[in-house]
Amino acid sequence: MKDTCFVVLLLCISSFFSVQADECIVGVIGERAILPCVYNGVKNLTLLHISSEWKRGMEIVHTAFWMEGKVEMQNVSHSNRTTVSSLAPKTGDFSVELHDIHLSDAHNYSFNLKLLGQNRSSLVCTVCLTIAGHFSRPTLLRANGVYGAETSLLCNSLGGFPSPSIYWLVNHTQRPPETSVTTYMTTLPQSELYNITTVLSINISVDTAVSCVIENKLLNETLKATNFVFLSRKSERRLSEHIWVFSAALCVVVSLLVATSLYFQKKWDRDQKRKQHRCGGTEVLFIYGSNGVILLYDSHSFVLQMIHVGRALT
Repeated sequence: MKDTCFVVLLLCISSFFSVQADECIVGVIGERAILPCVYNGVKNLTLLHISSEWKRGMEIVHTAFWMEGKVEMQNVSHSNRTTVSSLAPKTGDFSVELHDIHLSDAHNYSFNLKLLGQNRSSLVCTVCLTIAGHFSRPTLLRANGVYGAETSLLCNSLGGFPSPSIYWLVNHTQRPPETSVTTYMTTLPQSELYNITTVLSINISVDTAVSCVIENKLLNETLKATNFVFLSRKSERRLSEHIWVFSAALCVVVSLLVATSLYFQKKWDRDQKRKQHRCGGTEVLFIYGSNGVILLYDSHSFVLQMIHVGRALT
C-alpha cells in the first residue's frame, strides 16, 4: 500500500513540480543569494514524511527531513552557509539561501524531493548561480605635462569580478584612439579577483575633460573617475576675474549690512534717551496732571517734584 502511494506521489510530483531549468541568479562576493525553488503541486506536503536535498553538481550541500510538515533535522554540509525555511512544506517555498558567497560557488544547483524510506527522488528545480564582485571606485592620476605636449593619465580600480569593460572619454563623449590606451589586468592569487590599471597617453589641449570609465556588465554597474579639466591661461584668468568680482560684491553687501545695523542701533539708543532721564542714577518718569501740573516720579514711585507750568514747586 505504501509503495502504491509512493508511486502516485512520484507521478504527482513529476507532473506538478515546477522545474526552473537554466534559471541564473547573480550572486555578489561576500554577500548572500537566494536560489529559488517553489512547489506548485496539489499534494499537501504537511501530511507526508519527506526529505529534501540541494546539490551543487553531484555534491550535496543541504539536506532536510520533514515529518508531517515539521522539520526533524537539517544537515548543512556546505561550510554551514546554507539555510532553508522550516516552513517550507507548508508554504511550498524550498528556496535555499547561500551566505557569504565565494567565487567557487558559481555552479549549477538542483533540488530533489523524495518520500522517506524510498531510494528514488524527483527533481524539482535547477538553478544556475553566477558570481560577480564590485570594483572599487577608480582613481585617476596625471603625470606632469604642459599644454600641447603629450602626457599620461593613469586609472586604477581594484577587487572586482569578472573582467570589466574599460574605456576613456575625452570631453565626455569622444573616445581616444585604441593605440593611445594601454591596459594591465592582474588577478589576486588567493581570491582571483581582478585589479585593473589603464594608461592613456594624449596631448593636452585647452579646456579638455578626461574621464576613465569601468563597466561591470554582470552587475549592470558603471564607475567613472573624477574628471580632470585642463584650462588654458585665458580660461584661468577669466575664472580668476569672476572670483574677484564675486568677492568684491560680497564685501559690498556685508558692508551695507553692517552700516544698516549700526544706523538702527544708534536710532534706537536716541529714542531710549528721549524717553528716560537719569538723575543721580534715579530714573525719572513724567506724568502730566490737570491744571497744568506735572508730577515727577522716581522708579520707586516717590514724588520728586511738582512742576507748575511756568514755575517749580518743591
